[in-house]
Amino acid sequence: MIDIQTKIHDKFSIEFKVGFSGRESVKVDHFDVNSWIFIPNGLDINKQTYSKERFYADMKSNVRLLTPAFTLKQMLEEEGAPILHVKRALEAVITESTEDRMDEFEFQLKLFASIFKSSIRNESAQIMNHADAPNVSERCKSYVDDVYHVLQEFRGLRDGISRDHDELIAKMNFADEFISHQADIRTMKVLKAINRPDQQTTEGAFMALADMIAEEKAYKTSQNYSYAVIGDRDNNRRLLHRHSQLKKYIESALFLKVNTTQDGQAVKQISFSLAAGLAMMVYLLVTMPFQKYLGNYPSLIFFILVLFYILKDRIKELTRWLFAYQLKDKYYDNKTVVSIKNKSIGWLKEGMDFITDDKVPEEVLKLRDRNRLETDNKLLDEKIILYRKRVEIDNAVLRNQYNYEFKGINDIIRYHINYLTKKMDNPESEITCLDENRQIRTVTAERVYILHFVLQFKWEDQVEYKVFHVVVNRNGIINIKS
Repeated sequence: MIDIQTKIHDKFSIEFKVGFSGRESVKVDHFDVNSWIFIPNGLDINKQTYSKERFYADMKSNVRLLTPAFTLKQMLEEEGAPILHVKRALEAVITESTEDRMDEFEFQLKLFASIFKSSIRNESAQIMNHADAPNVSERCKSYVDDVYHVLQEFRGLRDGISRDHDELIAKMNFADEFISHQADIRTMKVLKAINRPDQQTTEGAFMALADMIAEEKAYKTSQNYSYAVIGDRDNNRRLLHRHSQLKKYIESALFLKVNTTQDGQAVKQISFSLAAGLAMMVYLLVTMPFQKYLGNYPSLIFFILVLFYILKDRIKELTRWLFAYQLKDKYYDNKTVVSIKNKSIGWLKEGMDFITDDKVPEEVLKLRDRNRLETDNKLLDEKIILYRKRVEIDNAVLRNQYNYEFKGINDIIRYHINYLTKKMDNPESEITCLDENRQIRTVTAERVYILHFVLQFKWEDQVEYKVFHVVVNRNGIINIKS
């Protein structure tokens, strides 16, 4: 199946997190994602001003494994619990500190921290989505107990390491600081969600959550970890930088090795060679009779040969274009091979083209849902980009890696809109009007543009659509509506 999560990553980029989950019963799965991007005509985005190279520079993609799914309780209590994998890897590297054992320990450590991040995010989201439920206090207290338990078990492993294993302790501290920060972030979000004017029903839960945040702050102080300080901009700047580095370090365990090349390059070169050969054949067939019958007129033959040489060059380019057009739907622009431990687990292909309305499926145009003014006004003619992606996952290879059953991959796509904002008008405009007392007033209005994304997901015999409307101005992205 295919799952998608969309958010504003920063002022000038949209993040699409697309998860591809393979079927356990099938060796190889295929997925298709087609994205139609409708861009306002006034932004001057077209084939001439917005090349494929520019588009792919704006479309950044990272491929990583889907994080194994565990609840906070399952992280400690299951037979294949993440804490047990860390414990076994730690015992092995202490017994014999080889490079392979150290790499395995570091991988298990990073994966434990990544799973904790995913687990606490999911469980805190469940509480926030049901903040008005009658049992919210009990759920909050259970959440606090589970988080405490995971943190204590993990820190107990680190505290059991003798002081002469300083490299192991340093790596454990990186993971410990990361999960402490995640606990702080998620617990604060839960605290905000249940912090309502009428707190009688959640007062106990509020205190339990606040106590945990206070205890973690005291713990961070004792361990020399970074934490937020009200009014200290320098400290908080260092905090963000520190946790950005920790995030990259921890999540590196899930990112996959990729190798990107142009798709179908050999076939394209062969087709272009055939085009050149066909053009030369036509040239020879046409010019040979003239050479035979006009041999006494060398000047005339010279001009005729030059003329047909020019035509031959145009025939070659036209034939190349026809070959390329026929291959366009079968081959893509780029092919990215995805690997674990130098074993290929699949590939992703991507292609981008500008298309016109008549090439857009009727269902997609319905989902775009143009209003009457947009339909009738030819000056509002939109430019349409079709971004195609095809994914293959070898489930047999993917699921037999490490100690976990990885069910698929995430393709994290960030589309940067900086280039699209270059020709936008001023982000604000003044409007003069009368108030209720007939006094002249000047109000400020935002000038916005809307990028419409229609995404089609295809797998097995399933077809699903998602629509996103991205409201932007020259200062960046304002919001995303679905």
